[in-house]
Amino acid sequence: MHTYKVLALLIYRDEKKVATTNIVKAENKSEAKKKMIDRYKRSPNVSEILINEEADVIKLL
Repeated sequence: MHTYKVLALLIYRDEKKVATTNIVKAENKSEAKKKMIDRYKRSPNVSEILINEEADVIKLL
């Protein structure tokens, strides 16, 4: 299990854009990205979640 810092761009239905960072525990980068998407997918106002796995998911030491 590793710790990752994940940057996500959330685009809301009213076209408002919010960048957020979160610390996530996961086995690899793709699992960290999936956990972030699952976390914000539940919000009814979010229409799109953008995360670039190569640039926006950083493994912390």
